[in-house]
Amino acid sequence: MGVIEIAAIIVMVIALAHFWIVRKAHQHKGLAILEQMETDETIKRTLAMGLYYRFKRKEQPRETRDGKVIEETHSNIFIREGPIHFEEFAAQVLAKHFDGTYWVSPPSGDFGVDFEIRINNKKYLGQAKCYKDDIHYEPIAVLHSNVVKEKADGGFFVTTSSYNKNALKYINGLDNIQLIDGVPLVEHWLDGIKQKDQELIGRPENV
Repeated sequence: MGVIEIAAIIVMVIALAHFWIVRKAHQHKGLAILEQMETDETIKRTLAMGLYYRFKRKEQPRETRDGKVIEETHSNIFIREGPIHFEEFAAQVLAKHFDGTYWVSPPSGDFGVDFEIRINNKKYLGQAKCYKDDIHYEPIAVLHSNVVKEKADGGFFVTTSSYNKNALKYINGLDNIQLIDGVPLVEHWLDGIKQKDQELIGRPENV
């Protein structure tokens, strides 16, 4: 091996070492930002609102009195998906948080069950609603009925919004149904991102 080849190898090693140091430094900064976000209630509520606009149903074009058709528009930097994608997102976040696996039901004919999660060989059914208004008790009752019917170990109801008084009253005494509104959903989501970053930088969770 000649002098030129050895010099080239040394340069490559130095470059890779520099890249690794910079990458780890950026990951530490990103982790610090995540930790700050986890403690800020306003940020979590804002992110919950953002999830609603990301996954909400697209508005139908409307016609004005003068015959003009107005369609929903948004910036190209926005992520716009739909309610079906929210079911996948919610199931993935919960499965990551509870260290389980998930399966999402087909878009139609799910009879009130959007996804299924397996945690420690236990079966949990889930319903996900991308809503801006608080959830009432009826869809929760449908989920509870499916949990009983399928003899599941429990259920998760997930929404970008929250729950009204009747929903909270209905759930009182039901220990097998867990309500997750927009803020806890964001908390679980950020926690999953944080865990991934910790794995990348090799940092213990409680350091």
